Amino acid sequence: SDLLILNSQSNLGTQSSRPEAWAKNVVGIGGINGQNTVTRADDTWGGASIGPAADGRLKPDLSNLYDSVRTPSNSSNTAYTNTFGGTSAATPITAGHFALLFQMWHQGVFPGFGGGSSVFDSRPANATARALMINTAFRYAFTGATANLARRSQGWGFPDLRPLYDNRNNFFIVNQSEVLNQGQSKTYAFDVATGTPQFRVTMVYRDPQGAVSPAIARVNDLSVRVTGPTGTVWWGNNGLNAGNVSTAGGSRNTLDTVENVF
Repeated sequence: SDLLILNSQSNLGTQSSRPEAWAKNVVGIGGINGQNTVTRADDTWGGASIGPAADGRLKPDLSNLYDSVRTPSNSSNTAYTNTFGGTSAATPITAGHFALLFQMWHQGVFPGFGGGSSVFDSRPANATARALMINTAFRYAFTGATANLARRSQGWGFPDLRPLYDNRNNFFIVNQSEVLNQGQSKTYAFDVATGTPQFRVTMVYRDPQGAVSPAIARVNDLSVRVTGPTGTVWWGNNGLNAGNVSTAGGSRNTLDTVENVF
């Protein structure tokens, strides 16, 4: 199915998660404690289930508010409560972000896309939607794979619609339009102007169902490689388990169906 599916990671504070959240084509959602403040400076992880998956794939994909989510009270039709939370809160909040992404896509915010008879008819491929949200997510600074807000707890970050909209004319989007057969590759060339604050590459692809309980869940293996003008190479996800900036070199990622070079 090309429907976008989100699933909460669970609230056990360990790698114990709902089985569905580990799925390759599902957006697994973790949780970040916002401390009931507007600032992100005091945000922490604590309580939500974390990755990686049993085969080493990076999960969760994204994260959202885990605590103090203001919702209608179940005891009164006029009262609100701040006690709702967990990844059961983080997941529908993230779904709302994707709904707004779909609306922007439908309304032609991203040049060359959208314009169908309805939001559903003109929606992007689910892999494209995931890639856009991951590419523009707010990423908490961290150092090392075991830090409080490391990749295993925040995933690829906290959805952020402002950079998604502000960069609408800067994206190069391949909306599942390139078909690669075994052994094939595709090359794209970009001019990155001096002073450009970041260059971000995100690849997401749907993967077919594999064997039951395989050692590696991935079936097809696509890999991203970025080559700079002087020949420096960055492989997808290399170094991003320890921080938010890619490390040059490395080798092909053979586990993940989501790969980034930042």
